Amino acid sequence: MTSALVSMSSTNLTGKKFAFSARRGVDWSNYLAYRPVYPQSFFERIYNYHTQKAGVAWSVAHDTGAGCGIVSSVLASRFDSVTISDPNDGYTKLAREFILEKTLFPESKFRFLQETAEKSSVESDTVDLITACECIHWTTPDIAIKEFRRQLKAGGTLAITYYTRPLIGANERAVRAWKAVWDAFSKKHRARMSSTAYEIANAALESLEFPEDDWEALKRIYINAQGTLDGFMLDDRVAESRVKESEEKVWVEDEDWCDTCGIEWLKGYVATWEPHFQESEIQYIWDELERALEGKQVKIKTPVVMILATKRA
Repeated sequence: MTSALVSMSSTNLTGKKFAFSARRGVDWSNYLAYRPVYPQSFFERIYNYHTQKAGVAWSVAHDTGAGCGIVSSVLASRFDSVTISDPNDGYTKLAREFILEKTLFPESKFRFLQETAEKSSVESDTVDLITACECIHWTTPDIAIKEFRRQLKAGGTLAITYYTRPLIGANERAVRAWKAVWDAFSKKHRARMSSTAYEIANAALESLEFPEDDWEALKRIYINAQGTLDGFMLDDRVAESRVKESEEKVWVEDEDWCDTCGIEWLKGYVATWEPHFQESEIQYIWDELERALEGKQVKIKTPVVMILATKRA
């Protein structure tokens, strides 16, 4: 891939070093190579929202569900200290290695915690910004959101974000084949994957509720969605919307979340999803997609949703 979504693998990091076995979880070497990198505009949307609040501070950020620390490493350039938490075995250890090799920040700038979003050891009323990127659908959201509120200072910012699989454009045959890939994935893993996680993700996080007594200035930003949630839907499981009339909705098209790619990148991207889907299981679909592409690159765009909220004093 090229342009704004350049892969983390273009750094000096050794992919093999950041790989996990299937028993331990995500293969982060594939994730770093084939998932889109959060562009600067992603962080600027969060920072601009945060800056607009009275008494804004840049002291402590908490990146929950941090994985190997991709978002955390960027937050460190704006905040005095960053707490990095993830419930999965080994992930925070990996985040420490990843961040200390990728950045010039001292280890003292970071705090690493292996714990869930629903129950954290982070002290109450101490955090200026909490990010939960690509993880809220794996939690019990109502409990996690209450926990985020406990940690935040009054006026602090919560940013919950999710991106789904990229969409292919300007090639109807390739669009049909790409959809068939995801239909096959969803059908095979329907019984294995959490129904709740699918319902939340398919609804573009609209099922997440933010009580008005606890939160204010709630803003939902839909990127590359073209005014509909269809691009987020992997199957027919969709949670009920809890969006309130008082919440602001913004629909934007953002080229920073667009790129061009070929068949090998598309295969690599699918391989980052869990449970792992063997290429050979749908070889006939991949063959059709390859024929549709005719050896050429195709433009893709990634639908993204960002929820920004302020803890009410």
